[in-house]
Amino acid sequence: MNKWKLTIIGKGGHGAEPHNTIDATVIVSEFVRKISKYPEIDILSISSGNAFNVISEKAEVIIQTSSKDIIERIISSLLLYYGDKTSYKLIKW
Repeated sequence: MNKWKLTIIGKGGHGAEPHNTIDATVIVSEFVRKISKYPEIDILSISSGNAFNVISEKAEVIIQTSSKDIIERIISSLLLYYGDKTSYKLIKW
């Protein structure tokens, strides 16, 4: 089993202006929701922002799996939805 750290980078901003942001926390939450149906993937940690009134630009999830192809497939589907407004990094942890 390998550990992987997925970092999603969106566009942060003030909580009063969510229409001007791309909330990385929401994207990571969607990723977690999608991988939760795969028993071979364990979610070890989720983190994002630490300030009130701020929509976080970056969110991270650390997972453990031997199925990197499933991870990449789910990331690809999320990028189709969010387009070029976000980016990601997937590194072996």
